[in-house]
Amino acid sequence: MRITLKQLEIFLAVYHSGTTVAAAEQVFLSQSAISMALSELEKQLDTILFQRVAKRLIPTQQAHLLSPLASKALKQVEEIEYLFNLKVERLVVGASTTIGNYLLPRLIRDFQQMHPEIDIRLAIFNSADICEGLLNYDYDLGFIEGENSFVELRARKWMDDELVLFAANNSRFVPGAEPLADFTELEHLPLILREVGSGTRVFVQKHLLQHLERSTVMELGNSEAIKQAVINDLGVGCLSHFALQDLLELNKIRILSVQQSKPLRRPLYLLENKQGTHSAAYQKFVDFAFNYRFDGMTAEHR
Repeated sequence: MRITLKQLEIFLAVYHSGTTVAAAEQVFLSQSAISMALSELEKQLDTILFQRVAKRLIPTQQAHLLSPLASKALKQVEEIEYLFNLKVERLVVGASTTIGNYLLPRLIRDFQQMHPEIDIRLAIFNSADICEGLLNYDYDLGFIEGENSFVELRARKWMDDELVLFAANNSRFVPGAEPLADFTELEHLPLILREVGSGTRVFVQKHLLQHLERSTVMELGNSEAIKQAVINDLGVGCLSHFALQDLLELNKIRILSVQQSKPLRRPLYLLENKQGTHSAAYQKFVDFAFNYRFDGMTAEHR
């Protein structure tokens, strides 16, 4: 089948005007050319698009079905032409949830103020999904919270993050203000954690849960759900400090300190497909990301 854009344009002109004469004026073709294009389109689709009644062409049900599809196809072509005529460059960035929700929005906003000619699309999933997307060339680059297990992907440390334990201000599970003696005290507390597959859960599993002989864990699929569960005193959460700024400012939670333990710091990574080709827009964005300031510090030095 070889349907052309011109055939679709002619079809829509006839569909909306009702005659080949009016359609010919719209698309600057002869009436015979309009009739020939319609006949060829009907042959290719093996259907009748118009019933000839006197001098008018009445759309059939098949024409009504084709109309929105034809309009969408022509609109997409217009968008392609518009995009490349303006020389707008596009980057699709994949990010795991903590980075995508709490770090990149501000970074992207500031980047686009400097580079309005570069269009940024942000996709947010867990770390495992972002890696899969990079392997399938769904993204130009990615940011994840965990380690990358794919040899096809190149990882560069972007910045450090710190995970913290937190509870509701007047939590029934942690009533006092004293710090926990060590991580084993968490064995008696219900924990609210991210789902398996997220970068946060992988890190917590390795650096926190391994210290516990037993634990009660509620799994939730995103950070906001965990925050709401903790506010309502369903247990103790563990998230990036970046994700908790709003609740700390509202005085709805408190950070739990743990004696005789190191901070739960983890690296955040920028990933790229080793086989991918990178544009000038890509390099501008990467340079900007590595020199961006979070809380007064550049990402590369945080």
